[in-house]
Amino acid sequence: MRPWKVRTLLSIAIVIGVVFGTLGVAASTAAIGSVASPAAASAVTPSEVATSSPAGTVSPTVSGTNAGSAAAAAALATAQTNGVNPRDIFVPRPSASTAQVSESHDLGYVTPLYDAAPAPSGLAYYGLSEGTGGKVVPTILNTTSLLGQVDTTGTGIVGNDLFQSSPDSFGIQLNAVQTNVTLFGQSGYSFWTQNVVEYYPTTDFMVLIDNIWNFSSTTGDLAGNPFYSSNGYNEISYYYDEVIVPFPVEYPWDLSLYMNSTILDGRDAVTFTADLSGPSGTIFSAPYDTVIFNSLNPDETPLTTPSNYTANGFTYNAFGLTNDFELIFGGPGGGSNADLSSADAILGLSYWNAKAGAYESTPSAYNYGGETGETVVGANVAWGSSPSAAPPGTTKYGIMTTGPTVMRGLWNAGAGGGAVQVRLNVTPVNAFDVLTALNDTLLLENFVYSQPYAESNLYTSAFYLTPGVYTLTVELSNYNPVTLTLHVESAQTVTVHLRQNYAQGIYTPIWAFSNSQLAAISYYGTGTATNPYVLYNNQVAPLSSVFGLYNDYVFPVYPGVFLSGTTATTYLLHASTFTTATSDFQYPGIDLPQTNQLQFWFWGVSHVAVLDAADITGWFGETAWYPLVWDSFNVVFYASSHNLIAGNNFATEGQALLLFSGGTLFGPINVGGGNNTIWGNVFTQVVAPESTLALLPFDYGIGIELAEQDDLIYNNWVATPTTAFMLPLNDYSGDAFLYTDYWNIPVQPASIVHYASGFPLVPLTGSIVHGPVQGGNYWWDYGTTVTSPNPYNGAVNPYGVLPYDENATTLTVDIYGPSYYYATYIYNGGDYAPLTLPVHHH
Repeated sequence: MRPWKVRTLLSIAIVIGVVFGTLGVAASTAAIGSVASPAAASAVTPSEVATSSPAGTVSPTVSGTNAGSAAAAAALATAQTNGVNPRDIFVPRPSASTAQVSESHDLGYVTPLYDAAPAPSGLAYYGLSEGTGGKVVPTILNTTSLLGQVDTTGTGIVGNDLFQSSPDSFGIQLNAVQTNVTLFGQSGYSFWTQNVVEYYPTTDFMVLIDNIWNFSSTTGDLAGNPFYSSNGYNEISYYYDEVIVPFPVEYPWDLSLYMNSTILDGRDAVTFTADLSGPSGTIFSAPYDTVIFNSLNPDETPLTTPSNYTANGFTYNAFGLTNDFELIFGGPGGGSNADLSSADAILGLSYWNAKAGAYESTPSAYNYGGETGETVVGANVAWGSSPSAAPPGTTKYGIMTTGPTVMRGLWNAGAGGGAVQVRLNVTPVNAFDVLTALNDTLLLENFVYSQPYAESNLYTSAFYLTPGVYTLTVELSNYNPVTLTLHVESAQTVTVHLRQNYAQGIYTPIWAFSNSQLAAISYYGTGTATNPYVLYNNQVAPLSSVFGLYNDYVFPVYPGVFLSGTTATTYLLHASTFTTATSDFQYPGIDLPQTNQLQFWFWGVSHVAVLDAADITGWFGETAWYPLVWDSFNVVFYASSHNLIAGNNFATEGQALLLFSGGTLFGPINVGGGNNTIWGNVFTQVVAPESTLALLPFDYGIGIELAEQDDLIYNNWVATPTTAFMLPLNDYSGDAFLYTDYWNIPVQPASIVHYASGFPLVPLTGSIVHGPVQGGNYWWDYGTTVTSPNPYNGAVNPYGVLPYDENATTLTVDIYGPSYYYATYIYNGGDYAPLTLPVHHH
């Protein structure tokens, strides 16, 4: 097996591709020493620290189309078109605005571009430290090698949302900008290099990925320069990508990520290394990819001094982002967000000091990144300096725990050390804990302002907070909130009993992760088939904007209803819209509509009925649509069986209803799902409100998407641009699978009463078109012809041709890998008894 693979970049443009390496868990460890000690591999420029702004480093004002957003959108779209999974593309955040660039000029130093959660969470060094009296001191630090360390402890780190790929996956990234790279004999180019891990805790699998992006100009693209690829990469001028075959690893594990700038064959190069160990010893240790830039013109003298990784506290770079060093946690690619339900790790961020011949902790640190587009919530990062807890070679380190995402400086950046336990003994346990850090140090302690942040008390009862003063509000729909001030100096327990008050109505999301938790969010019931729990539905005003958070790529943070793992019979009857004010605490909230309706999530549940909702709706950002549109449905049932969706009015501004099972992603995950009933619902499309940022277009609307077995779907009125959607594969894993679902019952009088199994209190009777018979569904485009097809997707479904099967002709769905499926939307089966009475629905 080769200890690494070499790719030569023969142009200024960067290429995109996925190559599965030959490295396995038994890879040789011999090569690690040369990467861990850069001086042994090449001549290394000593680390430099400057305290005055150098000539020629002032960034241009970024105007017009945002450079970071445009580069990310182009890479994601082109990757999807070419069968590359957007999970493997770790995008930059949007570039600095004109106002932010101007502010940095006036101040004489940069400000990290995130100022509120969601943000990349971990450790970052910006070339900013706290001087006398809280003064900000900018510096420039150059190095040829960076080291990021993650030592998991306790329960490790677990995500808890569906966005992007897996209910529990997340990414870890060591990121920095390699400056003054030489290409074709010309120096001064900059490239953002990323050493990335994707981790899937449920199946205990890890994937190694590296990305390289062109940060040399505001366009991110140096057009007119030819590029070369010896491996047939697809061509994007922003981005290079390498993926290593995943391998198994269980908690607890210790991970070290290295990026080394060096000289190979007389050219600038970067080497990516991962060193992973567990209780039984080394799991993986090797450089897994080396990229060589085409630095030389023909017959030119080879380079002898490698380019630097640079942290620059004075100015933004040419791409409009900070040049910094980052070890961060974020969503699993594509600009996604991950909601961490558990976080327990020690973090280290170090740079190679050539004079000392060793790695050293960065001079200061913040607990959030500034270049990265993927984000997390649900993790608090404090800092410590105990030698017994520090990762090897570090003197100061991050302490990552479950809790509120409070953004602040760490060592030499305003915040005191340590993490103090605050245990919240809250009744009911379903409550949300809204914490606001109260500090008055501009920039270096909590950034600019104190953001209220809501953490579900279901995730943890013990928070570890940086010492300081906090406001805590414990709240739950239909209970009076309780607000108090926390002086966090030593460990303490806070007991809060909420008092029920139905006059409060719904003002928080309602979540339950076990049968015992359902009672606290229900009016009545015991959870039996004849006495079901009936969930709250009395919203009187929009939810607070604390629940209306979106990350830079418009991935939302909170669902309005979230049931997971429940089996008791539960009715969401006449559901509220869960309208929520959009948070404008930071970008992108100020560019989004002022309100939205939160999603309904049901994971691994059974015996849940969603009944008679008057208006299920909500918009979705166009950039949160990758990879398989999980993120853009108003109601999602995942790995859930024997549920009922009946009598609801879906007026979606994106996509309406998705039911899908788990699958095999390095191992089986929540493979249940199916045997659900969808009856008597109306699916229509509504134009999304005006927005500065692009929302999912009307044309992309879908009424019903299925990717599970044995569902029964009948007597629905479906009038969305694409009516129904089902591919011959598992939506979760992408594996081929021919599902069999049932889109009608035998034609029979409408007066006959049916019951879904387990729901004896819900009679299913009558016809959605008010006709004398019941059977299949009403499809608005049943009757389209070759001369008059469905204008949104080209479907042709003439009367009398059975089964009805959307049969779209102009849309394709890209499945990652060698195959591309042309979409036949109801792929296996179809409606043999569509309702065709010429009756208009009112």
